[in-house]
Amino acid sequence: MIIRREGLPYIGFSAFVSILFTRTRLGLLGWGTTMFITWFFRDPVRVVPKGKGLILSPADGKVLQVEETHEEHVGPCTKVSIFMSIFNVHVNRAIVDGTIIEKHYRPGEFHMANLGKKTEANERMILYIKNEKRLFRLDQVAGLVARRIVCLPEVGDTLSAGKKIGLICFGSLLECYIPKDISLMVRKGDRVFAGQSILGRV
Repeated sequence: MIIRREGLPYIGFSAFVSILFTRTRLGLLGWGTTMFITWFFRDPVRVVPKGKGLILSPADGKVLQVEETHEEHVGPCTKVSIFMSIFNVHVNRAIVDGTIIEKHYRPGEFHMANLGKKTEANERMILYIKNEKRLFRLDQVAGLVARRIVCLPEVGDTLSAGKKIGLICFGSLLECYIPKDISLMVRKGDRVFAGQSILGRV
């Protein structure tokens, strides 16, 4: 099991505090917390499904919303929102093959991510991914506990579906804007896994 390097500062700080209180009851709590934080930043191996035209889940978690909408660049589309609890793997992955044509950080608030519709004002990183025929939007959205969004690709980078693109620390939300002509294969309440679950198919 790989541990993400982004988690090392959190793991190190928790371990340091635990050492200070090793001979007290707080020491047990501290080491338990350190073990949980280490487990939280796990990065398990995923087998990406093969096939053309697949739209993959960007995150582990629960599908909160599947609703038709209109995005200013994507046009008529379906918005799929996926909530990651603190118990899910938090490594995010690309939903399609394509090139990053825009990347925007939008500062904001920190409402509970599992409320879905009430997160429009939340801090987020917005990616526009374009392939040969379509444009997709993927948002990494901060939640109540999450305070750090890690987004690795830059404008001009080419992605393959299922490739790691970053993570959000300590629970959050991923929002996918998928062109309306793509057939979706998930619905509200489904459990999905990053880079493995198929959200839709061209």
